[in-house]
Amino acid sequence: MFMNRKGQALLELAILGSLVIVAFSILIGYSERYNREQSYMQQTFRATLQAAYDANNSASYATVDFRRMPNVTSPMEIGALSVFSSSNQLVWSDGKKKDGEETEPKSYFELNRQTVTEIEPKDPVWNITEVTNFGYVSNLGAGAGFHKTENNNITTNKDLGATDYISGSSDVSGTSVSLGSSLGAGGVYTGGGLGRSTSMQ
Repeated sequence: MFMNRKGQALLELAILGSLVIVAFSILIGYSERYNREQSYMQQTFRATLQAAYDANNSASYATVDFRRMPNVTSPMEIGALSVFSSSNQLVWSDGKKKDGEETEPKSYFELNRQTVTEIEPKDPVWNITEVTNFGYVSNLGAGAGFHKTENNNITTNKDLGATDYISGSSDVSGTSVSLGSSLGAGGVYTGGGLGRSTSMQ
């Protein structure tokens, strides 16, 4: 009887432990995505402020960011692809002409915080930027290697190499913008490829 209860307790503990791990992985993934969304929105707002200040007029700014999120349950595997978008429109003007001339409102579209395209304002009064017909294709390739060496010690090495190139197009207020960016370190699409390595003795 005692052995049966002990076996049942171990089974229940194993099930509870796995549920706790799953719950933590979901919580960590959610918090990472939330923090990333907040960070990108703040970056876009600062970029809009700078654009409006430079134009001494209104400015609108739309951004799209691709990112591979961390794989919490298996860090040596590629995480899911997430797309973050944000936009702002504001006015920063002192009411004076810049260099004696009237300034025009500006509109911009930025991809992955590196490729900025100036957009012709669709509405010269409100200067609103609209992103429509947004589509992309991801070409992910990943390979993992596991090596075990036995000498005086046993050493194991696990390596991960991944490449991904995102291509596509978008219509931004009537202006066609082509998308093209490759995966880099940290899951950010800035080029260079993604590699991870772990070793244990």
